[in-house]
Amino acid sequence: MSRVIDTCLCYVGLFVLALLLPRPATAAFPTDSTVNVPLCIATGDQKYPIIIQDNWGGSVVVWEDPRSDAGDVYAQRLSKAGVPQWPVNGVALCAATGQQQWLHITSDDAGGTIVVWQDPRSGTMDVYAQRISANGTPQWTANGVAICTAVGDQTFLAIAPDGTGGAIITWADTRSGTNDIYAQRISFDGVVQWTANGVPVCTAAGDQHYGEIVPDGAGGAIVAWEDSRSGPTQIFAQRISSDGTPQWPANGLALTTNSYNKNEPAIVSDGAGGAIVAWTDWGSSGVAPDIYAQRLSVNGTPQWPANGVPICTAAGNQIYKTLVSDGMSGAILTWQDSRSGNNDIYAQRISASGTCQWPANGVALCAAAGDQLTPMIATDGAGGAIVSWEDHRNPTVDIYAQRISAAGAPQWTANGVGICTAPGDQHSPTIASSREGGAVIAWSDQRGASYDIYAQRVGANGEIGPTVDDVSSGTPLSFALDPMSPNPTCASALRVHFTLPNSAAASLELLDVAGRRIAAHDVGSLGAGMHTLDLAEGHRVTPGLYLVRLRQGASTRMTRVAVLK
Repeated sequence: MSRVIDTCLCYVGLFVLALLLPRPATAAFPTDSTVNVPLCIATGDQKYPIIIQDNWGGSVVVWEDPRSDAGDVYAQRLSKAGVPQWPVNGVALCAATGQQQWLHITSDDAGGTIVVWQDPRSGTMDVYAQRISANGTPQWTANGVAICTAVGDQTFLAIAPDGTGGAIITWADTRSGTNDIYAQRISFDGVVQWTANGVPVCTAAGDQHYGEIVPDGAGGAIVAWEDSRSGPTQIFAQRISSDGTPQWPANGLALTTNSYNKNEPAIVSDGAGGAIVAWTDWGSSGVAPDIYAQRLSVNGTPQWPANGVPICTAAGNQIYKTLVSDGMSGAILTWQDSRSGNNDIYAQRISASGTCQWPANGVALCAAAGDQLTPMIATDGAGGAIVSWEDHRNPTVDIYAQRISAAGAPQWTANGVGICTAPGDQHSPTIASSREGGAVIAWSDQRGASYDIYAQRVGANGEIGPTVDDVSSGTPLSFALDPMSPNPTCASALRVHFTLPNSAAASLELLDVAGRRIAAHDVGSLGAGMHTLDLAEGHRVTPGLYLVRLRQGASTRMTRVAVLK
């Protein structure tokens, strides 16, 4: 009931804020890459922003902020048009003593955001979290709810939605003297759900850290981490149920077992209750890291060859990888690549069966002069992705982006579109999909005397600035399935457009007139937003009449389509 009340208050609160809160009435996404939208220009250096799509067609950004202390946690919400919705320079989520850092965020499925961070207020690093509603009001205990305050340090946090408006958080924990992996679930109302200070995910010998987490679509989560229990660092994973019970072998399932070091796992849901995990693989040379990946089923069974599928084994270093779902139980990965001598940006798509879909060792998204660093990725809602990065082609560091289609073709200007080319250096880009197939990018910006937080939108066609139908504030996303268009259509163009209001488990199915299922995809892992998925990909669809069904919880939408040759 409290969640229903909170959602209703969001509508009231947003109306009141529109009347009372000061904010720049003319601020919106500009069409000039040297201007951009300021989210925070307070004193001190604001750094390490993280962005997430909200349920209103806009986005929420959080960052580390030292304006009144060593480092606090602040947030700002942007409307679809790029208008800040909360007080100027953001809302404080935590202003406790010490430097709060290592921020991570997820949606609360009601237009708000749950933020987690590591916190030194006790003298050691603990884990705290806060939820902020769509109207900019912190919802839990002032300065955050304690997730873990056990002895020792709790670091390297990660967070995933639990599908009910709460979240599951994981971290590296030194209470035993070495780093172990622990997790805790917190409800929408800010109440921890599992054992005080978390449940152990892995307490094996050696150090375990750099845990990453995704939802399993059933109220639990899958965690992957770096593990040194047997000498060379390996990659392990564990699935935790909604009640905090490990589902796979005790202390985790080994994804790698050979004698080479692997580290820095990245993970994405596979849309079928499992996950795809990628990692940096140092191989026999130990000097030129490559990228490998493995898919795990909901039962913890590796789906691809032992020790993973090579994503890129080109010369030089392939590091700083990240990945996103392709909407077809596969993934699109991007990384920083030094095969040319400089650092460039590359990408690769891997199918559900573990086959790379684009040219061997990836497609170059940017091979411009200078170094391109720290790529971040978001889905484009059409089976492709949008990637943003720090770019050193000019005398100062700028922010650039490129879109790549599901077929592996870069869609915008060669070597990317300039998102921010303002004076000074821009660092730490973070990206979230927008409702229209583009993305919103935020970063730390030194165009002034100190680092501030700025943002910009890039459209599906590579244009920067607002969309033609932007408004200062939208309405919450509704559960929707668009009519098929064109209709009739051909089997090679069976693209379905739909909208999810949250990240709860959802399915998209193609049925024949007798109700037999021809194709099915778990789409809840795509999260809240507008999405496009090709139902025919990977399936043989013969001419005839079909039903398309979208389901999420108790909600169902159906539409008809005629398929021609």
